[in-house]
Amino acid sequence: MKKSLFGYRNKRKRNGMRLLCIVIMLVTLVSGFGIQAAQARERSGVEIEFSEEELAYIAQGKEIRLVNFVTRAPLSYKEDGELRGISIDIMKWIETNTGMKFAYLELPAGANPVEYMLAGNCDVAVGVFHYGENTSNPDIVLTQPFFTSDMVLVAKRGASIDMSKSLKVLVTKGYLMGYQFLKDTYPNYEVEYADNTEAALKALQKGEADLVFQSVYVIDEFLKRSSYRDLMLYKSSVAQEALACAVTVGEDEVLAGIFNKAITAMPEEYTRQLIVDYTITRMYYPSFAEQIENNPILFLAMGILVIVLIVVAVLFVRLKNRSKIMQMMVKNEEYLKNITNNIHGGLVTITKKDDFRVAYANDRFWCVVNGEDDVTPKPDSLFLDFVCDEDRDKVEKGLRWAWSTAEMIELKFSIKSSGGMKPILLNGARNNDLNGQRNITCVLIDFSREQMLKEALEDEKEMYRIFMEDSKDVVFYGDVKTNEYTWPPYYKERFGIAPPRRIADGSEEAAFGTIIDEGDLPLFLAALEELRTGKKKPELQIRLKVAGGISRWHKVKLSSMEKNGKVYRMLGRMTDVDKEVNRMMQLSDASMRDKLTGLYNKNAFYALVRKFMEDDGKKGILLFFDLDNFKNVNDQMGHLAGDEILIGVAAGMKRIFRSDDIVARFGGDEFIIFVKDSDEKIAADKIGCLQEEIRQIKKACNAEHTGLSACIGVSVYPDDDTDVEQLVSKADSAMYYVKEHGKNGFAFYKNVVKNMVDK
Repeated sequence: MKKSLFGYRNKRKRNGMRLLCIVIMLVTLVSGFGIQAAQARERSGVEIEFSEEELAYIAQGKEIRLVNFVTRAPLSYKEDGELRGISIDIMKWIETNTGMKFAYLELPAGANPVEYMLAGNCDVAVGVFHYGENTSNPDIVLTQPFFTSDMVLVAKRGASIDMSKSLKVLVTKGYLMGYQFLKDTYPNYEVEYADNTEAALKALQKGEADLVFQSVYVIDEFLKRSSYRDLMLYKSSVAQEALACAVTVGEDEVLAGIFNKAITAMPEEYTRQLIVDYTITRMYYPSFAEQIENNPILFLAMGILVIVLIVVAVLFVRLKNRSKIMQMMVKNEEYLKNITNNIHGGLVTITKKDDFRVAYANDRFWCVVNGEDDVTPKPDSLFLDFVCDEDRDKVEKGLRWAWSTAEMIELKFSIKSSGGMKPILLNGARNNDLNGQRNITCVLIDFSREQMLKEALEDEKEMYRIFMEDSKDVVFYGDVKTNEYTWPPYYKERFGIAPPRRIADGSEEAAFGTIIDEGDLPLFLAALEELRTGKKKPELQIRLKVAGGISRWHKVKLSSMEKNGKVYRMLGRMTDVDKEVNRMMQLSDASMRDKLTGLYNKNAFYALVRKFMEDDGKKGILLFFDLDNFKNVNDQMGHLAGDEILIGVAAGMKRIFRSDDIVARFGGDEFIIFVKDSDEKIAADKIGCLQEEIRQIKKACNAEHTGLSACIGVSVYPDDDTDVEQLVSKADSAMYYVKEHGKNGFAFYKNVVKNMVDK
């Protein structure tokens, strides 16, 4: 079959009788193969005997990944997004008759299937050559060949080839075995890779190579095409190409055994029919571009014919519609006149004859000139006669400019009317009418009412400006679409800082950060976002920056304006409430302070520690202490001396502890401190400093004879407890433990508990 087919290709120019004989032979051959195909398909469901190990492997239901070439038609190729070809159908036969499940993967162009498999990208490499390094590779196991074909050499038709000389031969990338075969068989040849078979054949046509080496079935696929009619089979059988499957050594050797049994059981008629289906009976349909390339004169003639037909059709339609157009023009003239008489504005057509004569004017124009109820036209009127004397030269100059340049003109002037002068806006340009007559068509709009509204608006804007300059409030607004903000002109003068004007998307924080205190900026930005989405109209208090590094409290009210349910403008009013806020803060602070020492009182201590815990404070140390023998101070030195010592202790505590720590007078001679983000070592150092401070105060107040000292109990947050009352209670227990064991010391609650357990 192959020899007759190739003989047909190599001798296609022989006499007609021989060609007819070959066609008859081919038809007979195809018919025979059709009968064999039916028999093969009847036997496709064959039974294959597998070992227990092989049956267990199949029973796993594992999806086997097969990698296939996609550029070796008809062996394996991609068409309409699917893999097709002889190799693919053989693998599907094995899949059907073994019960295994295959996933068909595509081999990247130029890649080697064995290397692709060893890299872990697939389980089985399909179409591997049973030759050379593949047979001796210790990392793979080859199955029996599932398909064989002749390897052929292709040359340019009429080329003089001397096989004994050094020739340049092209093979396809990834075709390592074919490359090696040529190197082994023809060591003096210059063998190189091409990206794919088509690229190799194109290079051969251009004279960039002498021969192309490939499977006969792959080459047959291309030689069917008219674009390769200048190529021929130079040698129809160089060697036999045997295609097999490869798996990795180890556990996949069982898979190789399954493939071998399936390949052995495959009917020979099935593979023969696949060859017929993918070679003899498979037709090649050239692309449109190839058809044009192969038949340029025919397509040129067809193109000219189509153009002629289109021109004739267009001329016919235009001639047929011309009479209709002429009829419509007559009707449209009347229709246009009705339209122009109903537009809100005068419409005038002016010719240059006799210094700009009115050729046509609608009723609205005559209403403006004669009065609202008088539409009587004044024929043969000069347009400039209707213009007031002061504007006559300006209008004439504008009309002459439009006539000479054909550019649009816009003029504002006053026109004479029965009721006096009326302000008019004229827009016009030179054009040609349907008869080809040049004129200037103008639209005149009476904007006397608009002028009155504009003047009233200007008055209101001036009143608003005067009112806002005398107001203590800052009123501003922002355009949601353009993100532009308008502020009163006195803002910079009052605050010493220029407010943001145009804000780029995503820059609100940086822009408003120049005028708003950083502590209040998130609150203001959140309020703007709520207003922008139309959720609510927020009110808030924020601090505005003032030049010199200070800030003042302002009450801000925000509102919005909407159109069609969407916010388009945001309004804001800022009222200075700095005095009121500071006064309220002073009153609030006073309610949290101990009057004698200025430290926080008991209630404030609890509230502040709870807030620290709610804000996810990580850790802290609580110190609870009182002054031992403080009663001796009051009894021996008087209550004023006692108050002086308490004030001194408070002042020392402020020096020892950070401003962020919570220092309070619990009552009488009891004090309590919560040291934020601290540990036991830092607490011990602070206690040492505190004891030294008390010794210095006792010495400075001449109270050394009183036996004054401090007992300090320590609890740890959150190790000892997470409730502030419990932390105080446990620190208090530790303090009393110190009192019972000699006073003038400190103890951690956890150590006290440990000592009690040990006893």
